[in-house]
Amino acid sequence: MKYQLKTRQIFLFFITFLPTIKLFMLPSVLAKTTNEDMWLSTLLNVIVDGITLSLILVACKRYNDNFYGLLSSHFGKTFANVIFMTYFVYFVLKSVLPVIEQKDYIETTLYLTMPNNLYFVPFFILAFYISTKPLRVWGRLSDVLWFVTVLGFVILIALSLSNVDFTEILPVFANGGKKIVSGSYYSLTWFGDCAYALFFIGNFKWEKNSFIKILSGYFVGALITVFFMLCFYCVFSSISFREQFALTEITKYTTVINNTGRFDYIGIMFLIFSDIFSACLPLYFSVYILNKVFKFKKNWIAPLIVLVINLVFTIFLTEFTHSIEKFLVVYSGAFFLLLGNVLPIIFCLLKPKEIQNEKLKN
Repeated sequence: MKYQLKTRQIFLFFITFLPTIKLFMLPSVLAKTTNEDMWLSTLLNVIVDGITLSLILVACKRYNDNFYGLLSSHFGKTFANVIFMTYFVYFVLKSVLPVIEQKDYIETTLYLTMPNNLYFVPFFILAFYISTKPLRVWGRLSDVLWFVTVLGFVILIALSLSNVDFTEILPVFANGGKKIVSGSYYSLTWFGDCAYALFFIGNFKWEKNSFIKILSGYFVGALITVFFMLCFYCVFSSISFREQFALTEITKYTTVINNTGRFDYIGIMFLIFSDIFSACLPLYFSVYILNKVFKFKKNWIAPLIVLVINLVFTIFLTEFTHSIEKFLVVYSGAFFLLLGNVLPIIFCLLKPKEIQNEKLKN
């Protein structure tokens, strides 16, 4: 059997793409709710996703089929199609904020004097191209881009450390458990990353150390995210909620930058480059689902459908951007939790069909 991915590539996938998507608007959203405990809200989501991923990896070891085959064998193809279309909605909604963040960041930071929607067209061309490729494209991108992500993060943190005052996070739990949980709830649209892992089931060869390797990759990416949240608040403290684009702002008080220029742009550009592909992830899996359910004969039909939907949110509804963000952050948390964590755990607890058949025979 020819597998689409390798264990090493999935390990790098969690380091390369998943932290960068959380370094733009998410820190300011968390700071509004939990202030100095924003890192605890992040940690809570990281732990929940880690538990979910652990169970998905157990399923990867137990099942010889992919996620669609798993659902079909237990509940029939109709049920499998319904679940897949539900995940289609999930990934479409999950794609909205990352793309809006990327667009707003490019327009307000790189093209401040002459913002234009045409500047963002190359992103949709790239997303369309990637969406026509098989799943192994993400393995190859992970092999290439992991160093770009790690280097960009190291540069930004190294430049900002001189302004980090870790005493700003004290006292821990100052905002109470209720606000910490609320912060986790409002940030769910940026988490639920293990939903991607559902579609890795049956697409890579399970090896002896696969569980440890993949889970360690996830926690390296999670550590990057949590540590960035810590540094972000310890730089800005009580005004953190005002800093919409954390990626750019975290180094702006560094003395070496004030004396020599925006050297931090090197790290920023590295992370933006990785984030362009990260923003394509939910779009890609939306396309993957449409092709699986409807089996389009032309590989450009599903990408066109998905990108037109995203274009509507990103380009044609710009005057409603705040309302869209509020809906996804404040009111959609339960949906993201259900699809990103609850359902994956339930599906991964299903026994393999061959074991069920053996029990029936006995």
